[in-house]
Amino acid sequence: MSFSSFNKVIIVFSVLVYTQSPLYCQIKQLEPAWQQPQIEDDLGDVSDEFQEAFFEALKQKAITNYEKAIEALEKCIKIDPEPIILYYELGKNYLELKEYKSAEENFAKVLEQRPEDKYALELMFETYFKLEKYSESIAIVEKLSEYDSMFKEQLANLYYIEERYDDAIRVLDELTDELGTDEYREQLRKRISLKITNPNSQIQRLEAKIAENPKIEQNYLNLIYVYSQEGDTDKAYEIAKELLKQRPKSELVHLALYKFYLDDKDIERAITSMNITLQSDVVDEASKFKVIQDFLEYIGANPQYESRLSEIINSFQESESADKIFMELGNFYYGRNEKELALNFYERSLKGASTDYDLLKRIVLLQVDLKRYEKAKMGSQLAIEMYPAQPIFYLINGVALINLDQTEEALEVLTSGIDYIIEDQKMEADFYKQIGLAYEKMGDQNNALKYKTKATELENKS
Repeated sequence: MSFSSFNKVIIVFSVLVYTQSPLYCQIKQLEPAWQQPQIEDDLGDVSDEFQEAFFEALKQKAITNYEKAIEALEKCIKIDPEPIILYYELGKNYLELKEYKSAEENFAKVLEQRPEDKYALELMFETYFKLEKYSESIAIVEKLSEYDSMFKEQLANLYYIEERYDDAIRVLDELTDELGTDEYREQLRKRISLKITNPNSQIQRLEAKIAENPKIEQNYLNLIYVYSQEGDTDKAYEIAKELLKQRPKSELVHLALYKFYLDDKDIERAITSMNITLQSDVVDEASKFKVIQDFLEYIGANPQYESRLSEIINSFQESESADKIFMELGNFYYGRNEKELALNFYERSLKGASTDYDLLKRIVLLQVDLKRYEKAKMGSQLAIEMYPAQPIFYLINGVALINLDQTEEALEVLTSGIDYIIEDQKMEADFYKQIGLAYEKMGDQNNALKYKTKATELENKS
């Protein structure tokens, strides 16, 4: 598969990986390392004219006038092309101007004379990455990873882009041995594993690592994942039980076991494993969220176990992902038209999603459906403050106010909100109905009939 077939998805992924990485931050923070003694050492014995032009280049670069800085550096080269720092500086200025080919040419001159210069390698890596020269980037990052294991994560990403999946997994294994587990790296491992068509080398490598040190959990978990991806659930289950035997107090193993127990309809063990997972400090939040999703899917097909959900809720309600899980529970019950339960969980999810438009809309609509008019009034007022151009919140607020016998306020809200409707005849008709109802409650039958007629005309058109 050629690089072009990756299309923009992989390029965007790659840039996100890079710009969010420690390496990118380090590169951006390296400028202060160029102190005066280093510059003087690199310049050597040069003329006053040369020094004047060189420090003019530094001054212009400092005020982001990169074109002027380049002009001054070119003047230096005409006087004396030998000092290698000139090409460092030219490369950095071209990099700032996004003239990556010119930056590459100048950093290449530096590396020709100083092939082990760590800073020059980092700058060349940044340049190659901008040019999407991933293959060339690999050679650079392989060198950099010899200096600092931080670069190995970038190397694994580059191997992934270049479809060198076995190399990527090997580097991730090295990082796990050196630094332990990491949520991002494990997600990358899973993405890579999905691409591997022949997992035998992965399986052999992991089995060898387990044999070498049977107490390391992550190797078992990785092997379980590989077998699961291959559809060999019996083998995956066997590895999970072996891990539990080796590490009886392992919490991570239950990330695999709960699924096997659910498949075996062993609900008691499944709930025990899910509770351990959800209460664990070593299980990441995304995995906890997946546990809830899996259990909701399970009780959707096996409703006799829905009563056990409260046990699971008690396990996660203090976790960081509680708000997302409450929203997922709300969606589950909303899909089953169990409005009371849906509203309960949606309201509990608001703590972490108080500005979520769709969530706010669903909550206030449910509050109106369930005749919680005081809550609907307050909720829609807050929503109007956050989304002042969304007519739905004015409509809901008007409905709540009418049912609370606050008809004058309802009319004011409804007549304000109707101005925000754009080509939505159904919503416009709903506004007219509520305005007519407000007038009717106020005893103004003429206006009540007028707006109800408008609503009927619009409904007949749509």
